[in-house]
Amino acid sequence: MPARTIYLIKRLETEVTTRMIEVLGAYKITPAQFTILSFVGDSETDLSSAQLSRRFLMTPQAMNEVVSTMQRKALIEKKTDPNHKRILRIRLTEEGQNILQQCNVAIDIMEEKLLSGLSAENLDLFRSFIGNILAQKSGA
Repeated sequence: MPARTIYLIKRLETEVTTRMIEVLGAYKITPAQFTILSFVGDSETDLSSAQLSRRFLMTPQAMNEVVSTMQRKALIEKKTDPNHKRILRIRLTEEGQNILQQCNVAIDIMEEKLLSGLSAENLDLFRSFIGNILAQKSGA
């Protein structure tokens, strides 16, 4: 019997994570921190820790730990929301923007190497298949 598709997907996830750890280690950030930097950097508005924890399916306490670590590294900063004094908004610092830009270049190279065995057509199909799977509602 050939390997289950979900097993192959899990192996691929493990391989991607391993490669990301190697590449991002040069910048002293984790894959989770990189993902949060990317999300905050792409957001048109400053986000709260609560919004981040919901988006990344983390408890607010766990997200606060990640955010605190990133604050100590001067990658993000928190500012009080002018309309809601109890809400702290998160945004990238200049250092966070610089690190994100450098990491994106490194991740682009890693991704290119990882997917180099796929033709442009197969890569488009692969991305389409992943998108279709992720668009399905779970549990149905």
